[in-house]
Amino acid sequence: MAISIKRIAPDDWDVLRDVRLRSLQDSPEAFGQRYDEAAAGSDDDWAATARAAAEGNRRIWFIARDENEAPVGVVQARRRQPFDCLLFSMWVAPEARRLGVGSALVDAVQEWGESWGARRVVLWVLAANEPATRFYYQIGFTMLNDGPDAESGRAYGAFAMQRRVA
Repeated sequence: MAISIKRIAPDDWDVLRDVRLRSLQDSPEAFGQRYDEAAAGSDDDWAATARAAAEGNRRIWFIARDENEAPVGVVQARRRQPFDCLLFSMWVAPEARRLGVGSALVDAVQEWGESWGARRVVLWVLAANEPATRFYYQIGFTMLNDGPDAESGRAYGAFAMQRRVA
């Protein structure tokens, strides 16, 4: 499967809405947002989210598309001063799993972080989500056992993980 990863454009708000809602339907337990909350967002809300993530180095959404331009994955990242890149809301469509889409999305986040000087990528994964935890280990993430990220994750039944940026 040929995959392209691109930063969201301001006019891609409907693509972001659709893929985010699909992710929440497919894996409702994996995210900190419920489907009904996201679905209640107005078109103007989604458009504002896309505009805010389309430029600059504060936040970003990447969309993975297959060879037919159908969205098959999504990830969000945010900058945390001074040097952390926080990865959130990653999802890959069931038909695109185990094909390199997740790795490509994480790499896109890391490259974006490198562009502004990030030293590590940090994420949280629910303890019950063993496939995701294995995936993150396989692509070079390590568990954070101490510190504020580990503590905040534990409060939600999640593990904090990090991958150093070269």
